[in-house]
Amino acid sequence: MNDDKPFPPIEMFEVLASTLDSIHQAADDGAPEWTTHIALEQTRGRGQQARAWWSPSGAGLWMSTLLRPKCDRSIWGGIALVAGAATRRALTALGADEIELRWPNDLYARSRKLGGILAESKDQSAGAWISLGIGINIDLESEKLREKAPDGLSDRIICLREVSPAAESDPGKIALAIIEELRPLYGQFQHGEKLGDILGGDLSVAGREVLVERPGKPVLRGTAAGIGSHGELTVVDEEGTTHELVAAEVTWDC
Repeated sequence: MNDDKPFPPIEMFEVLASTLDSIHQAADDGAPEWTTHIALEQTRGRGQQARAWWSPSGAGLWMSTLLRPKCDRSIWGGIALVAGAATRRALTALGADEIELRWPNDLYARSRKLGGILAESKDQSAGAWISLGIGINIDLESEKLREKAPDGLSDRIICLREVSPAAESDPGKIALAIIEELRPLYGQFQHGEKLGDILGGDLSVAGREVLVERPGKPVLRGTAAGIGSHGELTVVDEEGTTHELVAAEVTWDC
């Protein structure tokens, strides 16, 4: 897609099972790149490792965008971080403060989770594509939504209304701001620029103490050293051994 070509109109739905799934279907039907779906409510939203993503009506932005990268499939894993940087920049431009992008795909504010990004790729008859899902908590205070959160979730999440009450709260406007920020970063990504250069100061990892939990492996304690070219997190453990992590549960600054 040329940088000056208009985005396809954003499609808004009252309820979807998952915007990720609706974009996968649209892609298989031949939809153009940058097709974007927003659901005011998701009934089967999901996050990393297929975990349920609580996305009730009126609480946030639940969106997915279709990407059809022309770059090598081996680097597609970095797109979630690129989208995270675009989302952070968009939210900051719209008046939100204190937004932190954390590896591998989370947005935090005041040490609580504000949102997340999930990139799912598929290769089918209509070609290869990415369904890029972005979820942001906008307002958990109205309608006492926080009280309805699943067990254990309420104290771990935060919303834009708490962080910056005056920030933009319209899901459609936030979504458009995100894809406008994403387009130039996506262009850099496809042209092979280093992931660290694309992310700039949006992702700060080097020198931070981490605790890493991986299924079937001992807990890893160490110091984050940086991000690899495919989005992997490099950690040096207490014995000086370097580990490259593709996916893991990470506790920061521990």
